[in-house]
Amino acid sequence: MSEGTKLSSGEKTADAVITDRRSSLHGVLLIPDGTNDLTLVIYDNASAASGTILFKAIVKGSDTSFQWLSPEGGIRAVNGMYADITTSGSASYIVHYT
Repeated sequence: MSEGTKLSSGEKTADAVITDRRSSLHGVLLIPDGTNDLTLVIYDNASAASGTILFKAIVKGSDTSFQWLSPEGGIRAVNGMYADITTSGSASYIVHYT
């Protein structure tokens, strides 16, 4: 796979390993459930919610969605990426990376 190939985590509703290799974070789409707030933290880690935080957002449950795009070239993850979502509802997210 070339370094420029854009990948997506697909829609996730729980904590997940996004990738277990060196990569770059390019964007995140957060989709609240219409009621419950959500927090998403993406770590530079391939297996757990610990290490350097690459991205963190808190979105009100009443928002329809929140999209974030990285600066040119993305944010480098040396160890992979792990997403940690906190919500009491059925919110979801999608991570875009290379």
